[in-house]
Amino acid sequence: MKIGLRTIKTALGAGVSIWIAELLHLQFSSFAAIICILCIEKTKIQSIRSSLERFAACTLSLALSGLVFRVLGFNPLVFSLFILLLIPLLVRLRLQKGFINSVVIVLHIFTLEDFTLPIALNELQIVIIGVGVAILLNSYMPNVEKNLKETKSIIEEKFKKILFEYGAYLEKGDQGWDGKELLELEEDLKKGKILAIQFDENQLLADKKGYYHYFDMREKQFVILNRMLPIVSSLNEDVVQRHVFAQYLYDISTDVKSANTVDKHLNRLKDQYRKMKELELPKSRNEFETRAAVYHLMNEMEFYLKTKMNYYDEKQIEL
Repeated sequence: MKIGLRTIKTALGAGVSIWIAELLHLQFSSFAAIICILCIEKTKIQSIRSSLERFAACTLSLALSGLVFRVLGFNPLVFSLFILLLIPLLVRLRLQKGFINSVVIVLHIFTLEDFTLPIALNELQIVIIGVGVAILLNSYMPNVEKNLKETKSIIEEKFKKILFEYGAYLEKGDQGWDGKELLELEEDLKKGKILAIQFDENQLLADKKGYYHYFDMREKQFVILNRMLPIVSSLNEDVVQRHVFAQYLYDISTDVKSANTVDKHLNRLKDQYRKMKELELPKSRNEFETRAAVYHLMNEMEFYLKTKMNYYDEKQIEL
């Protein structure tokens, strides 16, 4: 059984929250633990957002319950009326995450059948303790950048393998490649995006470095590689264009990295377009179809390269 960091924080935060509340001799001190548990989130930003939403919802419910109970009294029907008023208000203010906390606070007041300033301050202090302990504990988060870099490296290696195998098929025909890298890449890219979001949401002030945009760019390139697969596997006529473009794919496969090397590959691709136009016309239907397919693959590679160029033009980021 593995105990994660979030579990440890939750257990520690619950105990510390109750301890602080009891030190201050607050009523319903155990409620501080519930607040803390609910505010322990996966990232710093999520934790702060959740804490602020719950605090705002609890403060609003205190004020509303004081008004409703003082005017209409403490009875079950009035409590039901309070809930009918509270839920739409919280939804309108986008504070619905704090609904359960708010109801528990109001139930404390309903149980005491009184609403005074000391009672309201007691409830607010409990909320502040729970929220404060959660934010304090969540101020420490493990750095996932090492995992991000490892995932990035794995993805780039698989891109290299796919491009190389495409080139090998064009040059030599079927070499028995099972295409597993294409199947694995989808999950690797999802993992990379999840890690990137986690990394970004833990960087309150530091540079976020643009990992998410990088994985998004690779995901778009992955779609293009997927489109190329049926075209590559359908080629059966041996024409010179296949071998020329195979060498181009070999070169691309050795240069899959974060740095911006797009221009040189685009320029070389333009040269291939020009040379292809200078060749004599195909002599058979099969040759025509194969050359057209190779030309289609070249267009896809142009989209592939421009996807990366757009990434640098828009984000101006180099990892």
